[in-house]
Amino acid sequence: MTSRLTNGVTQLQRSVDRNGHKQLMTLRTKLPTPIGLAILILAAPAYAQSLPNAGSLLNQQQMAPQPRAPQATTPEEVIPSEAAPGAAEPEAGPTVTLKSITFNGDKRVADAEDLQSATASMVGKKLTHAGLQKIADTITQYLRGRGYALAYAYLAPQDLTAGNLVITIVEGRLESGKDRVTIHGKTRSSNERIAAIANAALPTDRPLKKEDLERALLLINDRPGVSAKAILQKGAQPGTSKLLIEATPTPIVNGLLSIDNYGNRSTGIERGTATFFVNDPLGMGDQVTLGLSKTQGTEVANLGYSVPLTPTGLTLLLGGSYLHYRVVQEAYSALDLRGSAVTGSAGLNYPLIRTRTQNLNATVMYDYKYLKDSALDVNLSKRKLDNLTFSLSGNRYDGLLQGGVTEGRVAVTLGHVDLSGNPVDQLADSMTAGTQGTFTKLAANFSRLQTLDQNWSVYGGWAGQLSNTNLDSSEKFLLGGPTGVRGYPVGEGSGDEGWLGTVELRRFVNIGVPSVKVQALGFVDVGQIRLHHTNYAGSQINEGHTNRVTLTSAGLGVNVWSGRWNAHAAVARTIGRNDGASLSGNNADGLSTSWRAWLQLGMAF
Repeated sequence: MTSRLTNGVTQLQRSVDRNGHKQLMTLRTKLPTPIGLAILILAAPAYAQSLPNAGSLLNQQQMAPQPRAPQATTPEEVIPSEAAPGAAEPEAGPTVTLKSITFNGDKRVADAEDLQSATASMVGKKLTHAGLQKIADTITQYLRGRGYALAYAYLAPQDLTAGNLVITIVEGRLESGKDRVTIHGKTRSSNERIAAIANAALPTDRPLKKEDLERALLLINDRPGVSAKAILQKGAQPGTSKLLIEATPTPIVNGLLSIDNYGNRSTGIERGTATFFVNDPLGMGDQVTLGLSKTQGTEVANLGYSVPLTPTGLTLLLGGSYLHYRVVQEAYSALDLRGSAVTGSAGLNYPLIRTRTQNLNATVMYDYKYLKDSALDVNLSKRKLDNLTFSLSGNRYDGLLQGGVTEGRVAVTLGHVDLSGNPVDQLADSMTAGTQGTFTKLAANFSRLQTLDQNWSVYGGWAGQLSNTNLDSSEKFLLGGPTGVRGYPVGEGSGDEGWLGTVELRRFVNIGVPSVKVQALGFVDVGQIRLHHTNYAGSQINEGHTNRVTLTSAGLGVNVWSGRWNAHAAVARTIGRNDGASLSGNNADGLSTSWRAWLQLGMAF
């Protein structure tokens, strides 16, 4: 072991010396102890590059983007429209001079002042029956605009000799009884389960509102393996309707495949990813998710399972993952740097709001992380994390300008770090970063995609994190990479606190092939991190000798979609200096390049 360790230390010293620094001359001794090896490995990044560990690689893996579909600013209409009552009639025919308009029926669904203002201009006019019907249709549209999906106004038979018009309002309800919701079709989930979702969302004691109908249909479509649409039919009881849901099964297995260069240079840039979804295998609305990812030096497997607990949308979430890594760069090969990350999670998700134009989800998750790092079979660290995260996430579509969507998420994590798996690492931590013990962090992200016209759109996004102490590498905020400041590599700019902002101008380009959609974009990314919540001796070993690092870059990109295939490319250049670079001026990947390209090719099946 001592011989292997000495050879490894010598090779690491040579790699550091190639950067022209002699400050590590005093470390050129045989360091056969774990603490000596740890000191050298921790010191080297200041002069060479930042080597990853299990926590940082797990963090980067969770941040890496997956293949995605074209973004739209308005969702598809899912609520069936019902024509307003009243048949169109010719304008010709007997006329009546209106002297007054009054309303009866279910007036509680309307505002009296609104009704008067909507009809006041018609008083005193001569109208045919068709003109009178238009007044009723106007009131129907007003009621629908207030969200009452089945409400309508109609003209009952009446004597209009005196010019006094009476309009009857019907609030509209689903009929009572077991037949108010009928399921046609056959899926892996039973029709009783699907009907239970609709019945839980649809009211029995008040008029049916549009959001009730939307929630019912969207929650059904949220179930893996089910695609549904709704048709409103006339009910058996006067003024009521019943709901017919046509349900069809979707494939039991689907997934995504992709290749990209989103990996960490120390463990392999080229990455292959496969994600498989098994939809509704037990006929309970459940889903199994399997994710596999591979680079030259990493293997990652993720397994997830979700199952609805109630018809109202409460869902149990279970998950686990395994990551194994080894540093594959030749400069560090003799050190045999490797490690693993094992995680497990359990939680609940509930849709507080579920409509076509706005959604809000509440989630609580418990996460367990077991992280190990070693060199030459010497244990460098064994640490455990127990996290409890509470989050709210949602989106809202609107008609501003040509339409847009705003998305956001806020999460609070209460966690605990246990370093007792390696007493040497625990002792070193107590004298430096002090990550052992409890921590709290607040994370948030918001974005806006705004359509300007048929081809042009603008995207803006912001993400940030605050903490109350120094964090483990698996919990830090990241700046560099394809989802961050794109002019910098994966792993660049890792801090306890930080923020990241991006602006993109996007344009769809017609290339003359209808089956291919091309979007060009220009972007600017800027972010800042606070390396350490609390400084300690030696914590600012970087080119700027600073605890705050700001990174900026700009570039161009293109997104392409064609059927099941998609491709994404971006080229970015850094702007300004990187105060967080090593003392030799290199970024986290050991390079000092100002240009960076990101490529991804994906296929859905």
